[in-house]
Parts: sequence; C-alpha cells; structure tokens
Amino acid sequence: MAEPDRDRVAEALRFLNVVCLGMVFSVFVYAVVAWFLSSQDGAIAGPQLPDAIAWVGALVAIALLVAAPIVQRRAREGTVQGPDPEERRIAALEGYRLGTLLAFLLRDGAAIVGLMLTIMTGEPLWTYALAAVTVVAMFWGWPRREDLDSLFAREGMLAT
Repeated sequence: MAEPDRDRVAEALRFLNVVCLGMVFSVFVYAVVAWFLSSQDGAIAGPQLPDAIAWVGALVAIALLVAAPIVQRRAREGTVQGPDPEERRIAALEGYRLGTLLAFLLRDGAAIVGLMLTIMTGEPLWTYALAAVTVVAMFWGWPRREDLDSLFAREGMLAT
C-alpha cells in the first residue's frame, strides 16, 4: 500500500477505535443506570408490561444484533465502484468506516432496548443480559486493519 493510503487507513482506524470504544462504554453506562434505578425500592416499577410484550422487545434487540453484521457487510461492499483506483480506495475506506459505525449503532440500540425494558418492567436483568450480548457482539465486530487490508486486496486496490 502506498504511504498516503497507510496514513488514511491508520487515521480511519484511530477514529473508529475511539468511537467504538465510546459506544462500548455507553453500554456499561446503561447497565449502571439499570442497577441504580433498580437498587432503589420500587423506583422503577414501571407500567408492569406483560411478559409477552417484554419478550417482543427482546426479540427486537436480538434482531438489531443480527442486522448489524449484515448492514456492516453491505455498506463495506456497496461502495467499491468506479474505474479510478484512488476513488475506489477512498470509497472502500469510507464504506468500511460507515459500515462499522452503522453496525455499532445497531448494536448499541440493542442495549438501549434492554434499558427500556428494564424501565418498563422494573427488572434490571433485561439490561444486563442484552448489554452482555451487545458487548460481545461489539468486540466481535471490532474494526481491524486486517479487514481493511483484505478488502483492498480483494478489490485489487493495493498500490505497488
């Protein structure tokens, strides 16, 4: 890879690492909020949703977690077009960045759904369980230099 490409990739990965780390931190904040709200006697008794509705909310959160890698992959693959190699490299990098951010937003949404379920049912286990699965999914989809290198290699965009 040419030197400007390496710098551009390093900058993109630094940006993604900071944003993704912030989103992981936000999931821990949701868990702390759930713990704080539930530690007070009946503070979040909520409207006492029926269990069936709470499980529908959990299915929505799981659907967000399942959709995240699909959206990430489609965003990464959908931008690599055009005859100019420089434009294709930039598009691939931006597609990677966008796909990663969208995937992390969807994963964060799953943790938010858990917090909402906790507030509506008074049961903090919803937040704890969905936050744990979300953090695992976030680390599983963490941005890596190897992913970018393989994307560039697959598209034949490596500079000599």
